[in-house]
Amino acid sequence: MKIIIFTLALCALAIPAFAAAPPALVDTDGPAEGVVTLDLEELWRAGGEDGEVLFGRIRGVVRHSNGEVYVLDNQLAQVEVFGPDGQHRRTLSRQGDGPGEVRQPIGLALLKDDLVGIASGFPGKMITLKLDGTPVDTRYPIGEPADGNIGVMYSLNSGGGLLGATGSRLVMDSPENSYAERFLAISDAGGKDFTRILKRRTPLDTTGFDWDERADDYFDGRWDLSSDGLLYVATERDRYVVSVFDRTGKLQLTFGCDLKPRKRTDKDKQQVNPMIIVSGVYSRDQWDICDYDESIKRIMVNPDDGSVWVLTPNGANEQPDGILETWDVFSPTGEFLRQAAIPLGNEIRDGSCYLGGDNLLLVVRGIGTSVMSDSGEEAAEDETVIEPLEVICYQMR
Repeated sequence: MKIIIFTLALCALAIPAFAAAPPALVDTDGPAEGVVTLDLEELWRAGGEDGEVLFGRIRGVVRHSNGEVYVLDNQLAQVEVFGPDGQHRRTLSRQGDGPGEVRQPIGLALLKDDLVGIASGFPGKMITLKLDGTPVDTRYPIGEPADGNIGVMYSLNSGGGLLGATGSRLVMDSPENSYAERFLAISDAGGKDFTRILKRRTPLDTTGFDWDERADDYFDGRWDLSSDGLLYVATERDRYVVSVFDRTGKLQLTFGCDLKPRKRTDKDKQQVNPMIIVSGVYSRDQWDICDYDESIKRIMVNPDDGSVWVLTPNGANEQPDGILETWDVFSPTGEFLRQAAIPLGNEIRDGSCYLGGDNLLLVVRGIGTSVMSDSGEEAAEDETVIEPLEVICYQMR
C-alpha cells in the first residue's frame, strides 16, 4: 500500500499540542481489499406505511448492550425504543419543559448506570432518564448556564466511558470583535466534569450579510468516540484527513485518503446555510459558499472491532445502481482496509446508516425520496412520493 506523508496544517484550531503534531499518513493506492458489497439479512423494520410507529425526523439511532434500539425523533421530541425482535416497547420523553421533557432534541447517548441522555440544542443541556423512561435529572455537557456557559449544543456522542458534545458560545463585544467560539466538550460518561478541547474562533457578522463557509467550518456531526476513549475527528474541510485525539485534545494519529472533494451543483449550493444567523436580515448574494462539498460527511467507529467508517459526499451521492452508500473502512491505526458498499439502492433511494454492534447495521429509510413508477421508471420530480420514515435492522453476514 503506497503511503505519502505530509505535515498536517491545523493552525486554525488553536490547540498548543498541534505544534508537535505527527505527520499524516495518506493512502494513494486505494483499499487493500477493494470494494466489498455487504451481504445483508433483514431482521426487522419499524415505521413506514404499515408500522405502528410514526416517525417525524430522525436525528440518531443507538443500540443498548441488552439489544434494544433507541431512535431519536427530533420533530416529535421523543425516543422510540424497540426490542431485539423489532417490537415497539415504549416511548421515552415528549415535547415540553417539565421533568424528562425536551424541545428540538439534537443528540442521543447511552450513559453509565443504564441512563439515556437526550440533548437539546439551546440552551445546551441534556435530560437523563432511566431505561423505563423515569426522569432523573438535567445535565449540562457544555457547561451550566449558572456559571455563564450559555451556549448552543450541536452534536452528542458517547464511548469509552466518555461523553462528547460539540457546542459554541457567542461573543459580541463590538461589531469589530464578534465571533463564535466553537469547541468539543469532553466529560465522564455521566456528562459531568467537562473539559473543552479543539477550540476555534470564527468571525461573526452580526448583520447576517457576510458569511464565509470555509472560515466558519467546524466538524459538528463529523466525529465519533471509540470504545477505548479516542476521538476520531474530521478536522479539515477540504482534505480527506481523520485526526485521532485523546480526551485532553492531544493529537495521537492522522490518516486519510487522496480523494478530490465532490463538486456541488447549483441546487446543492442553494441548500447551504450558516449554523448561526444572528440577524433576521441576510443576503445570500454576499455569502462566500464553497464550490465543493466538505471532504468527509460522517465518521462512525464500529463497536465490534474498532474499525473507522468514513462516508464522503462522493460515497453518499455518486453511487452505482443498487448501492445506497459506499463507506471507506480503516483500521483503528489508519490502514485503508476496504470500501463497504451498502446494497440497498433499489429499495432505499435515500437513507442513513448506523453501526449497532454484534454485526448489525441500522438503516434509516429517508423521507422525500423519489420512487419508482409501476413501469420501473423513476417518477418525475413533480410526482415525487413522500414516503414515511422507516428504521430497518440488518445482520451483516
